Amino acid sequence: MPENIHEKVVNIFSSHKKQKCKHCCKCDEKVIRNEDGYYYVCINKDENGHNFDAQKVIERLEKIYYIVKIMVVQDYTPSIYNYKVPANSLLEFLLPYTNKEKQGTVIEVGRYNPDELA
Repeated sequence: MPENIHEKVVNIFSSHKKQKCKHCCKCDEKVIRNEDGYYYVCINKDENGHNFDAQKVIERLEKIYYIVKIMVVQDYTPSIYNYKVPANSLLEFLLPYTNKEKQGTVIEVGRYNPDELA
C-alpha cells in the first residue's frame, strides 16, 4: 500500500479516537468494529481515486517484506531477533509464536518495501 494511503488510514483511526464520524453512514472512511472486536477502515479506491487492480496489489505484495521482532529470553537474558519475512508468509511465520509452539514473544511487526527506499 503506498505510503500516502497508509497515512490516510492512520489519520482516520486517529480522528476516530477524538470524535465520531461526521459523515454518518455515507462515509467511506468510517472506522468499523468487526464481530471480533477489532477496528478497521475499508479503502475502496487508490490514491488517484481509481478502483484497486487486484493483480497489481498481488504483484506489490510479492515485493513486500515484514521485519518481525521476536524477544527470546535465555538464562534470564532477553535477546531480540529480527526476521525478514515475505508478506505472503507472514501468518505462517507468526503462527508458531502465537500458539506457543516456539519460544519467544512477538514484539513488533513492521512493513519493509524495498521499492520505497530513496
